[in-house]
Amino acid sequence: MTNERSMTDRIAEKVGEDPALVGRIIEEFCLDLRKSLDGYKGLNGDYLGEQLHWEISTRAFFHLLGFLDGFSGKYQWEPGSAREYILRLYSEEDWKPFSQEYMTPRENSESQAPSMSNEFVEKFSSAASSCAMTLMSNASYIQKELANVELPIDARSNVEKLCSEWIGTKHDVIHELGELSDQVNIGDRVRRIMSWLSEDVVRLQQQVRELERLANSDERYKLAYLLVGESGGNVLRSFVAAGEAADRFLEELN
Repeated sequence: MTNERSMTDRIAEKVGEDPALVGRIIEEFCLDLRKSLDGYKGLNGDYLGEQLHWEISTRAFFHLLGFLDGFSGKYQWEPGSAREYILRLYSEEDWKPFSQEYMTPRENSESQAPSMSNEFVEKFSSAASSCAMTLMSNASYIQKELANVELPIDARSNVEKLCSEWIGTKHDVIHELGELSDQVNIGDRVRRIMSWLSEDVVRLQQQVRELERLANSDERYKLAYLLVGESGGNVLRSFVAAGEAADRFLEELN
């Protein structure tokens, strides 16, 4: 953060309003924009071109499109990417009330069971996202430190491949989590995510056993064994948490 004033303060000064009021307006605008985009049907489903330009001023629409253009050029965004930022920048206590605020109230005629499932979906999504990010962060750490430890060429190649697979799984899991909100085949999606994570854990265990064998045969390889083993411990703990959350959700679903 810099010492410059916040966006809220700058806008409040320009329009001559209280910063607290301006902040609230920005919050409500962002929430309503998100809900309107998700709920819009229209002729072609084009919320920007068919509806939004009628709802805000020409000036606001022009600059919003400019923001989207600039955003598209700077970010490789995919469904589920928002969760990465949320988990990295905020605690669950911070963002959970906003998630509940966004959820559309269910009709009175519906049973309570589906809304209870939403609670378990949130818990599973949080645990699975955390596991995916753990894969990513530990893969990056191993890749960075691998040059500082000794290993035979084939073993080093296997560790590098494991890291690449972890990073790939992270992208797959985050993308699949972004599809959970559709409520379509949600049980299958949860099982698919856990299957991907399980495959990575199996590969991890195989790799750790191989590195342990090498470390026992030659002290030079002990650091590599510790490097992957300690990172693997982080992955296993997050995997167990995701598995427990998945089990609770699937039990509730059934």
